Amino acid sequence: MLRFLSRCTAAFAATLCFATFGVAQTNQDVVGKDYLPADAIATAVVTVSDTMASPAAELYPTEVADAWCKQNFGVEARDIIHAKLVVGAPGPVGPMFGCVLRLKADFDVKNINPEMVDAQNAVDIDGHTAYALNGMPGMFLCAQNPRTVLFGSESYLPSMLLAANGVPNGALGRLAESTQHTGTLTAMTVVEPMRPMINGLLQMQAEQLPPQFSKFLRIPNLIDAVLMRMDLQNPEEGMQVVMVAGDEAKADECLDTLKEGMRLGQQMFLAQMNQAATDDSVMQATAQYMQRLSDHYVDMMTPAQEGKRLTITVNASQGMATQGVLVGLLLPAVQAAREAARRMSSSNNLKQIGLGIHNHHAAFKKLPQNITSEDGTPLLSWRVAILPFIDEYDLYKQFKLDEPWDSQHNIKLLDEMPAIFKHPKMVTPPGTTVYQRPVGKGLMSPDGKLGFREVTDGLSNTIMGLETPAKDTVKWTQPDDIRLDNDAPLNKLRDGTRQGFHVVMGDGAVIFITNQIDPELFKGLLTRSGREQLEF
Repeated sequence: MLRFLSRCTAAFAATLCFATFGVAQTNQDVVGKDYLPADAIATAVVTVSDTMASPAAELYPTEVADAWCKQNFGVEARDIIHAKLVVGAPGPVGPMFGCVLRLKADFDVKNINPEMVDAQNAVDIDGHTAYALNGMPGMFLCAQNPRTVLFGSESYLPSMLLAANGVPNGALGRLAESTQHTGTLTAMTVVEPMRPMINGLLQMQAEQLPPQFSKFLRIPNLIDAVLMRMDLQNPEEGMQVVMVAGDEAKADECLDTLKEGMRLGQQMFLAQMNQAATDDSVMQATAQYMQRLSDHYVDMMTPAQEGKRLTITVNASQGMATQGVLVGLLLPAVQAAREAARRMSSSNNLKQIGLGIHNHHAAFKKLPQNITSEDGTPLLSWRVAILPFIDEYDLYKQFKLDEPWDSQHNIKLLDEMPAIFKHPKMVTPPGTTVYQRPVGKGLMSPDGKLGFREVTDGLSNTIMGLETPAKDTVKWTQPDDIRLDNDAPLNKLRDGTRQGFHVVMGDGAVIFITNQIDPELFKGLLTRSGREQLEF
C-alpha cells in the first residue's frame, strides 16, 4: 500500500505531511459513512486545500506538490479538498483498501501521465470506467464523477462505490457518521471485526512476551474502537486519542492495564538510566531529572476516563517533547518484547537441531559426529551429517562426503546454509553459525563415537549443544566447534553483549542459561558422566 501511495498519490502524501504539522479546518463536518463498506475496519480523512492555503504552510514546498500533481494527474495538489483513506478487513482476494479524493477542479483522464496509468485500456468496475495503474497489479483509478476520484484495489473499489452514499452501513460507518472532523486529520478504526484475528496472532506470540506483559493481551477484548484527531494549530486540542471500550467496566480494566504498562515502561527506562549514573554528580542529577520528567509525562499521558471512553490529549506545545519522552519510556519495553521474540526464534532453531541429532541417533544408534576420511581426518561437520534429519536431504546429496569442507566442490555449498543454523539476532558472516557442540574431554563432543548410553549423568542433565557469541562463529560445514576451558567454561560464552545464551540438553529440551549461573553448576551440566550433584 505504501508503494501505491508513493507512486500514485505522492502529492496527497506530501500534503498529509503538511497536515500532520497542523492546520485547523475552517468548517466542521462529520467523517461520514460514505465510501465505507460494511466490512471496513479503518478510515482517515485529511484536509488538503485548506492546509496548503494556511499561513502555517508558508514554508512548505507547496509549489512542488502542485507541479507534480499537475504534471502527472492534470490537477494541482491545492485542488484536492480532502482525501479519505478506507481499509477493509483482510481477505483471500488481496489488499482491501482505497482512497477517495474530493476535488475543486474537474479531473480528466486524458491529462494523466501515461507512465502512471494505462489510460488506453479501460475496464468496467461496477458501471464506472477504471484504468489500471502501471506497475501496480490489481490497482485501479476510477473517476466516479469529474470532482471525485478513487484509487484502490480492484477487489475493493466495487464495495466502496456501492457504499458511496453510505449504504451498506457497518460498525465503522456508524462510528464515522457520529464523529466530527473538526481538525486537520481524523482517523478511526473498529476492533470488533478484527478481534478474532488479533487474538489469534497475540496468542501465537504469548510465550515470547515477558510474564509481566502477559495481561496486555487482554486489551483487544476491552476496546471496540480507537479514534484519533489532530489539530496542532489549536493549542488546547493538539492531538487527541480516544479509546472506546465495550462498557464502563471494560474501560476501568483497560485504564488499569495501561497505567501498569506505563509504570513498567518507566521502571525499565529509569533502571537503564540508573545503571549509567555513576558517582559523577552530573550523571546523578541527570537521573533525578529523568525521574521527574518521566513522572510528569506518565501523568500527562494517562487517559482521562468518562464512562466507557478513555481520552489522551496532547497539546501542540507538548507534542514534540512528549514523543521523545514516550520513545524513551516505551523503548525498553519494546526492546524486551523483541528480545523475547528473538530468544524464542533461536530456541526453536536449537530444538530443531536437537531433534535432528535424536533422529540421527535413532537411525544409527550413535550421536552424529564429524564426517571423516578413512584415516580419521575430519572432512565435514556433524551439521552436514544431520541434514537428512532436518528436511535437507536434497542439500545433503549435493555434498561429496569423501572430500573436505573447503574442496573445490564442497566450498560452493557454504552459501546454502539452512535457516536453522542462522541466529535471528546476531550479525555473523555469511555461511557461519553460532550453533555448536562443546568440544572437550568428558563432554557430548562431536569428535568421538558416542551414544546416549554413555551419558550416565542423564540426558536432561547434560548439555548437548549451545549458541556461542558472534565472535566465535564457525563455518557451518567445517568440522570445527567451540572448545571450552575445563576450569572456566563460561569465560568464552560471556561476551558482555547478551544476558545469557541458549543450550540444548541431551533430551532435546532447550533452556536459557543466564550469565549469573553458578560456574560450578554449569561445569556439571557440561560433563556427561561427572556424577555431579546438580541443584537447579
